Amino acid sequence: MMTKLDTTQSTSFHSSVASSLGDKTDDGVNKKINIKEWLKSRIFLGRYTERRLVNADIGYRDVVLISPAETEFKRDLIEAVHQLKLLYTVKWIGVTDSEALGYRPHGICVWTEIENQPFGVFWFQIKTVKIRDNEVIIAVKCLRHITDAFLEVEPILTGQKKVNEANSSNNGVDNTSIKETYTEIVETLQMSLSIRNLKELVTFIFAFVIAIFSGSTAFINFLGNFVLALIRELSILVKNTTPMFLGVLDFLSKIVGGFYILLAMFFKPSPQVAIKNRSIQYGRHQRAHSSHYIDEQNEYDPRNFD
Repeated sequence: MMTKLDTTQSTSFHSSVASSLGDKTDDGVNKKINIKEWLKSRIFLGRYTERRLVNADIGYRDVVLISPAETEFKRDLIEAVHQLKLLYTVKWIGVTDSEALGYRPHGICVWTEIENQPFGVFWFQIKTVKIRDNEVIIAVKCLRHITDAFLEVEPILTGQKKVNEANSSNNGVDNTSIKETYTEIVETLQMSLSIRNLKELVTFIFAFVIAIFSGSTAFINFLGNFVLALIRELSILVKNTTPMFLGVLDFLSKIVGGFYILLAMFFKPSPQVAIKNRSIQYGRHQRAHSSHYIDEQNEYDPRNFD
């Protein structure tokens, strides 16, 4: 993937960065120049995935996921970012880990500015490293877009061939295990469906049916005897407890009747006392006069007055 020139540049980059950036006597201007010079014109393969907001001050940036095949370029880029962080502790550097964005597998994302290009796989080239007031970004240029005609080789270019091979091997293992399971089931059925096993199965079924029939007959017989005995005992119980029950009812009725009689006696009005008439006593002369008057009345004849 990397050309001989890129390999030579990568080797010289490590030595130069170690000598120039590691020298404590050099000022920050020389370090910035060295980083720009060693990252400039580097070519790498990546996928333009999305446009995402960094923050309110910086705004939106285009995210490029570097191919896993670019191992040397990623190593150099990580070293350059480390040196930039030593120089600019406050500024945001547009190189982050892919796991922070939810990308799999693990990789590095470059936050840059791309104009009028569709999402997809590109060959990119670094133009320069832009150091601004609140950020440090790597400016890139899209060299070539890998079209649909070349997408079949993308797993090889992006380092996904091993992953696909692992998935295919897992699928092969799953298919093999399914075939083995199916073969075992067929062999088990063939061994089970023999003439001897069929005879034993028929014998077992007949014995099971006879056992169920005899058991059901015995259960019905037992249930009938139990019901008859229960009815007999209940009739005896009713016969013996009826007089006692009637006596209890009679006793309760007498208690209730006596209670009502008692209440009636409490609320019955008292009888009024009758006044006795006094008899008039007559003397002898008065009795004789009255008897004479009565005789005259009896002798009276109204016809004498006609």
